[in-house]
Amino acid sequence: MPLRVNVKRQAKASASPPAPAEASGQPFGLAAVPAGRVQLPPGMSLCMIVKNEERFLAQCLSSVADVVDEIIVCDTGSTDRTVEIAESFGATVIHREWRNDFAWARNQSIEGARFRWIMFLDADEELTPASKPALLQVKHAEAYHEAIWVRCFNESDDYRGTGAMSHALIRIFPNCPEIRFRGLIHEFPSVNNSADGLQGRMAPISIIHHGYLKDVVAQRNKGARNLEIVRAAAEREPDDPFHWFNLGSTAFLVDDFEQARDALEKMREINAGRMRGFIPNGLSLLSEVYGDKLGDAKKSEEIARECLAIAPHYANAHFQLGKALVSQRRYEEAREAYLAAIEDGKYAHLQFVLDDQVYIWKAYSEIGASYVAQGDEKSGSEWFQKGLDNAPNVEPLMVNLARCLDRQQRFDEAEGVFRRAFETHHSDMTAIDYVNFLLRHRRGMDALAAIETVHRDLSDEGAAALLSAAAQIAEKHGMPSLRYYELAAERSPGSAEVVNPLETFYRANNRMADLERLLARERETEPKLPPDFVRRSYQAIQEKDWERARQFAEAGLRLQEEPHLRYNAAVAAHQLGDIEGALAHLDHVHTEAEDVFANAQLFRATLHRDASRVDDAMLAIGHLLAEMPNDVQALVMRGELFEARGDVQAAEESYMRAAEADRQRGSVALAGFYLRQQRFADAARVADVALH
Repeated sequence: MPLRVNVKRQAKASASPPAPAEASGQPFGLAAVPAGRVQLPPGMSLCMIVKNEERFLAQCLSSVADVVDEIIVCDTGSTDRTVEIAESFGATVIHREWRNDFAWARNQSIEGARFRWIMFLDADEELTPASKPALLQVKHAEAYHEAIWVRCFNESDDYRGTGAMSHALIRIFPNCPEIRFRGLIHEFPSVNNSADGLQGRMAPISIIHHGYLKDVVAQRNKGARNLEIVRAAAEREPDDPFHWFNLGSTAFLVDDFEQARDALEKMREINAGRMRGFIPNGLSLLSEVYGDKLGDAKKSEEIARECLAIAPHYANAHFQLGKALVSQRRYEEAREAYLAAIEDGKYAHLQFVLDDQVYIWKAYSEIGASYVAQGDEKSGSEWFQKGLDNAPNVEPLMVNLARCLDRQQRFDEAEGVFRRAFETHHSDMTAIDYVNFLLRHRRGMDALAAIETVHRDLSDEGAAALLSAAAQIAEKHGMPSLRYYELAAERSPGSAEVVNPLETFYRANNRMADLERLLARERETEPKLPPDFVRRSYQAIQEKDWERARQFAEAGLRLQEEPHLRYNAAVAAHQLGDIEGALAHLDHVHTEAEDVFANAQLFRATLHRDASRVDDAMLAIGHLLAEMPNDVQALVMRGELFEARGDVQAAEESYMRAAEADRQRGSVALAGFYLRQQRFADAARVADVALH
């Protein structure tokens, strides 16, 4: 995922961080201050902007309270305990109305700072304890126009059991009147509003950022707001590639991949090959957009190689290059790229923005997957294990290794890894994989015990699926199953997989009050999966609510192509007078959908026949009989179509085949044909056969 970047520094990618304690006598290579430069009192002012940050603020302030000399908090409208928490740490709190301008708010926070150095943090960040000695050195150093780079580790739970992504950024700078923040969003300190930002020195100072954890992102839902701000910044200063980078990375976060592509291409065009701190990340992200999101592997490869030309040891770019090559089935070349990404770990400290997990385990996982794609399960499992040696609890590595061992029939080893993944993570994926493994090996009671252990920890969908499986296991072993279905219905009341068997049970046992409660809860729940939409559209058809039936069917089809949804959509369209729309839906029902194919072809034939398109109707019946030559309804309809054409002999042959396929139904149709032909003796003979 893209990272927050406040980098404006122009630098060579190969530049090494300066060693501490240069000849100037300043720590971390800070340059000597010009003679006569007036210095504020030594110390560190922590300056923050906040709004509704009660979840993290105490943690943040606790991490720095003993090393900063004052805390200034600019609150932009909190309605929770944020201000109370800040004041409990002795902070000076100022109140400002939010105006969609982060630089303005930051500048408000530093306006009254009294000490020589300013540090700024977000409320969801915290200083690492190991950073405090270096921070103490900085706050006693003389200050002019050089800042301090720190390493920000972004905690991520995209993959369970992983560490953090990281990037370098300026978070400490001199308290000078000519240094102020710039930028509506992704703001950065600069001298006299320069577009290039401050020069900086590296120091062994790091912070941890919690804001990319999934529940935090979902709770804040700031994507749309940020997108509006970065778009305004790009429109205000369209020649600054940094704004286009920010727009592209923000659009990526809200899944607007076409806007992300366009903005990052604009960044690429304006920057014209110059090396700036954010450019490698922007190009790597553009490669990801083209490859992973828009399916253009060749363009993804091109952009990744362009990135590596200016940042040859950038792990993110080698990783994206590998993925682009895998998409083109150039597996050997892809593995070379992934190996280079692993080697790039030696240069991690030089990168402004980096997914540290690439060289720790992700590249290992992708190498393993590339071998599996070529059918080499043994090599695949070896590389998955190498990744686990570096990152022992990464969920996808554990699951991929277990699946690989399972396919090699190394069942004891596979079970051990499946079980360890299950016990470590209690996630939907690990639980479903482990339960399925047990069921494949006819260990239903062990699977049932695992489900009992884990279902409370899973998502509603995962819990419902496993509880439904538990009900089926219980039935197979002669145990009561109702409890499992009812637990599943509590977690996912709109799930067809759950509601269908419960409805059947309640009806069969005349538990109408329970049935009404079940259906009422279902009506209050939005369908989520294609089977749910099938059920809802079928219910609407039964109620003759044709418009609602079509809406449910078409909404489900937007999620997944599904033959029952196509058929229900066709029924609804027909009832709404949209014959061509009905036929268009039926065109998508193919022979693989055995349980609906026959009805679809008969429906198609009926629609054509009713529209006096006999040849088209005959074609539809022909498709059906090619797959199901003894389908009685199809044979009867073909006889009717031949009759309509006046081909009496062919009609009789089709009716006779129907009578052979089903003596009762087919004979009735054949007798009716004879009556219409006034062949009464033949009609009586056939009717007598049908009756006996």
